[in-house]
Amino acid sequence: MSRGSPKPTIVTTDDPRRLSPIESSIMDWCNLAHAARKRGDADALEDIEAELKSLIRRYDETDGDGHMNPAWARPNQRALMLSALGRIEEAIDVEIIAAKYADTPRRQEVSFGNIADRLVRLGRAEEAIGWFLKAWDAAPMSVPVMMTGARAFFDAGRSKDADAVFEALLGMEDLLGPGTDLYVYLRHDGSLLDMAPELPSLDALYRRMAAIGSDPEGE
Repeated sequence: MSRGSPKPTIVTTDDPRRLSPIESSIMDWCNLAHAARKRGDADALEDIEAELKSLIRRYDETDGDGHMNPAWARPNQRALMLSALGRIEEAIDVEIIAAKYADTPRRQEVSFGNIADRLVRLGRAEEAIGWFLKAWDAAPMSVPVMMTGARAFFDAGRSKDADAVFEALLGMEDLLGPGTDLYVYLRHDGSLLDMAPELPSLDALYRRMAAIGSDPEGE
């Protein structure tokens, strides 16, 4: 695995109602796995891995817990498990299989975006850019996809392209309100703060968010 151990992440969904009971459990156990890896708790991770494998087995046996497109859903969920366990290369390979069966823009966004994000985490930014562009084409208004793309461009040394992503977001004032994806990223993703001094549009986004937060009419 290149460049050491990949940084743990958090598994989320924009709409929990889209998840089946097994998918919800997989998401929860994946987050526990990320947390265990972050704190270096090998014993807990071993127990969590056993639970995840059991859930994935049930998911396969039920053909994706009744999913409308199990050919996409089954490898997608398996890739989530592999990523949570730190097996990022394997997760990418399995997600590429899922991507072949992504039959809606939403599923394309998920699979292409996941592949791009995992490549970024492995330090393979140039490869990530291609998958980001596929995800962005499928979901041009997706803030998580845009964040992944900006990070890929930045890590690849393409600061102007990274800044262009944030420049596009500057024109979407409604995305900066509290509780939005962009607001959460700006408030909680420390890596964006590290990028801001080199990206004028990202710096402008932080300043605009600060101005909104200090405006009495915005309270």
